[in-house]
Amino acid sequence: MKMRAHEIWAAAMMFVAAAAFGILLLSGTAFGQGVNDRVAPENSNEARLNRLQPPGQVMDIIGAAAGMTIAEIGAGQGRYVVNLADRVGETGRIYAEDIDADSLRHCAERCRRVGFANVETILGGFTDPKLPAGKLDLIFIISSYHHFSDPVALMRNARAGLKATGRLAIAEWVKRPGEAGEGTTPEEMKARMEEAGFILDRIDKSLEKSDLYIYLFRQKTS
Repeated sequence: MKMRAHEIWAAAMMFVAAAAFGILLLSGTAFGQGVNDRVAPENSNEARLNRLQPPGQVMDIIGAAAGMTIAEIGAGQGRYVVNLADRVGETGRIYAEDIDADSLRHCAERCRRVGFANVETILGGFTDPKLPAGKLDLIFIISSYHHFSDPVALMRNARAGLKATGRLAIAEWVKRPGEAGEGTTPEEMKARMEEAGFILDRIDKSLEKSDLYIYLFRQKTS
């Protein structure tokens, strides 16, 4: 049976659309690449998390800026590390800490591949992230806090890495009283970090629709 002209046109357009999407997948643009390939998510899960936790917005909230020295605890495979490295620039430095050696190797290779020479990986421990003493403007944690087996001990040791004016920012899934699942209640976060030597300045709730709070702390002075 012969196809009508409009049927031929529709079939051709479907073929073109399918081919174009295939090119996007191969190039990575379907995961958000193309705008800045150096910080692009590597897979669909990273792309999903970046939609829930937009790196640019989060970095603005925590005050990440050019020239800063920042450590990310629980850096994993570098989803946020590359964004932080891009933000602080060549005059800044990022320490990517994790307890998973395989993830850190992936992170280091990822940074090398896209040309970030301002990143150093650190294999930490469960209660000591082994950060360089007194060098950090900011310690940052995102979506990892609820995995810490002893957050008070970990962050008490992490504090030694901060400069006198250094700060702590924790972006964490919210768990409300009585709820099950991953996350932390604001009350628990505040109490534990006070034990570790930090004072809560404020909670940013800009991403509450994604069930994410960003806690901004300063160090206790006595």
